[in-house]
Amino acid sequence: MTNAPLPILPFRDRLLAELKRAGILILSAPTGSGKSTQVPQFLRGEVDGRILVLEPRRLSARSLAARIAAETATPLGVEIGYQVRFDSACRPTTKVVFQTYGLFIQTLRDAPQLPGIDAVILDEFHERTLESDLSLAWLKALRRSRPGLKIVVMSATLDHDELASYLPEAARLDVPGRLFTVDVRHAPLVPREDPAQGATRALRDLAREGLDGSVLVFMPGLREIRRALAALGPDCRALGLDLMPLHGSMDLAEQQKALDPAGGRRVIIATNVAETGLTIPGVTMVIDSGLHRVAAYDPARGINTLYLSRISRANAEQRTGRAGRTAAGRCVRLWSRVDETGMAASLKPEIERLELSALYLQAASLPGEISWLTPPRAATWTQARQTLTALGASDELGHVTAAGRALTRYPTPPRLAAVLEAAVGLGPSYYQRACAMAAVFETSSELAPGAQADLNGLADDLIGGSGGDWPWETKETFRQLTRLSTRKTSSTGHTEPDDFARIWLDAFADRLAAREGEGLFYRLRDGRGANLAATKNPPMTLLALDVRERGGGGLAKQVTINLFFPLETEQVRRLYPNECSWTPSSGFDERKQRVVTDERLIFRGLTLARREVKANKEDRRAAAELWAEKYASGESTHPGFDDKVEQFVVRLRLAKILYPDLGYPAMNADDWRLVYGEAFSGRNSLKEIERVELLPQLEIYLGPALKAHLDRVLPTSRRLPSGKTGRFRYFDPPRAELAARLGDFVKMTGTLSLCEGRIPVTFDILAPNYRTVQKTNDLGSFWTNTYPTVKKELSRRYPKHPWP
Repeated sequence: MTNAPLPILPFRDRLLAELKRAGILILSAPTGSGKSTQVPQFLRGEVDGRILVLEPRRLSARSLAARIAAETATPLGVEIGYQVRFDSACRPTTKVVFQTYGLFIQTLRDAPQLPGIDAVILDEFHERTLESDLSLAWLKALRRSRPGLKIVVMSATLDHDELASYLPEAARLDVPGRLFTVDVRHAPLVPREDPAQGATRALRDLAREGLDGSVLVFMPGLREIRRALAALGPDCRALGLDLMPLHGSMDLAEQQKALDPAGGRRVIIATNVAETGLTIPGVTMVIDSGLHRVAAYDPARGINTLYLSRISRANAEQRTGRAGRTAAGRCVRLWSRVDETGMAASLKPEIERLELSALYLQAASLPGEISWLTPPRAATWTQARQTLTALGASDELGHVTAAGRALTRYPTPPRLAAVLEAAVGLGPSYYQRACAMAAVFETSSELAPGAQADLNGLADDLIGGSGGDWPWETKETFRQLTRLSTRKTSSTGHTEPDDFARIWLDAFADRLAAREGEGLFYRLRDGRGANLAATKNPPMTLLALDVRERGGGGLAKQVTINLFFPLETEQVRRLYPNECSWTPSSGFDERKQRVVTDERLIFRGLTLARREVKANKEDRRAAAELWAEKYASGESTHPGFDDKVEQFVVRLRLAKILYPDLGYPAMNADDWRLVYGEAFSGRNSLKEIERVELLPQLEIYLGPALKAHLDRVLPTSRRLPSGKTGRFRYFDPPRAELAARLGDFVKMTGTLSLCEGRIPVTFDILAPNYRTVQKTNDLGSFWTNTYPTVKKELSRRYPKHPWP
């Protein structure tokens, strides 16, 4: 172990001089250099106003604030403090305040000019979250009116060229690190082994070599941390090691236990909150699962969420470096070297992989124009604007409305914010229910598989404090949203359940689904089908808020609705009477194997209900057209499409090519619709349809004149010298074969062609068993050159047969 000075300390004066000269500083310093704790202290005595330090995670903000408070011998929350979601230790006079980027955006909403703030430090900027990109974009714009505002952008890994182009006036400072060597080895998971089991195996290997410090184990999320705590517990007890978790959902006291330098040797199981931004004392060994939960758009719920994913090579290097901060260390990676070559070099910025309606709303709520370090993709940005326009949060030009500005006060995606804002006018009880539903919805990925899917029931359990062990995040989100109800939450009149249903329908109308049949199968507005998770008394109509597709790897795909808001058909009719109408329709009934004529209750393109009616003449015609479309489109092949029909169609298409001016049909889908439409007239059931013979219908469709011409130029048969008949078979590209037994071709010589010599004929010479023995274009050559050999072979096989 070493107590050498932090690498950042010798650069204090240069850092301050460059920042004073340029006003903006890009600082690159590796993990362990001390930038997160020392740079705020450098600025503490250099600026008059408050210093904000922005962090991507609550854990980093709280732990770094506590660390600096301890270093400066001041109580936490007095000179040094923090403000994060669900927690705060800060006074109006606090000099250095650590905030998450997300909370900083909330600050901008209320005070975009940042009065009283003289310096902003953007830490761990390489993570490129939506909030960090918006923060920098606004600070850059703000310096036009506040040139004295100091900005420091810092990280262990930065794209200097991109930032330098974006901030041309910025000074740049690179601080070399002090990183000890780390022995990296790979121990990939074996089949059926999960990360917790792999970590247990890796810990035992490290223990056999000797443990010279604490062990940091990286797991992707809370579920995996819980499994790892259970798996590693027996080994840690046997080795005399303390075992503790570390993640952003823990309170400050629990986090400090893991970060306390006075603690003994321990095994700390952490998410990627321990990847950067804070130092965990005594760690000389790392076990890396190679996984994390990365922010991405979740189309199943229509919100941005966290997905389990393989880390990038940059993440892997950051994690490895944790083992070499204070001494030489060891790192066990639970993946192979081959896997490593397929890992991405780094993560793309969130602005390139997330849905952006929340960012659009936040950015458009700020005064003036801003420019982006990485501009949003045009299609994604347009979709974000359209989402907000549908919610009434922006106008057609993309300007934020008063309703949109009201949504920014809620720390939720815009759709949920729209629900909460509308619930304010329904009264306290409905607002509380909306808060509970929003909390469950936002954190539903943490619910156990197969859990209750009815959002109403889940909200009842959360409000009543029952229903098992709710995730900490769910409970805290519910409390925070409920606290936002300090403004008036009383309705102007009597509130009906329909009013509460309307605010959810208005926000999630595209998630409306209607039940088909008596089971648990539902059809969504976009045409997808999904099965509802096992539910008592399934509603006829619902909002499918979480739709998941599972399967692959040889398994059939299953689409399941895991979370829903229950509705009834009549409820939708009452709420939107002008958009619901009964419309005549015909469709296939797969169970009855026939076309059923009915009336359908349609709402915005979705069939909510059906009622069967007696078919009339027009309905029967529509039924024939439906069957015609089914076969003409290629969805199915009619049983009557046999070899005779196929040859007739080939002849038609050849005639179309060879005689383009005579009006032969092309026999495309439109032709087939007409043929099938006439063939199926008056028929409905599948049995009736399958009994139809197609060849007579095709001949009628062609007409007698063209039929006679077709038979003359492309005949189906030819009389042979033996008196027997040979059959023609046609192919595309144009060619033909005339097939008959060998004896039937006797006395026939030379070549043959059709259509004025444009289609040569190949003679398909058959044995007595009607199998081909030879194909030739010239019978004269066959009799002279080939027949003697063929005759010998056939004589052996058919000795009683007379051969000429």
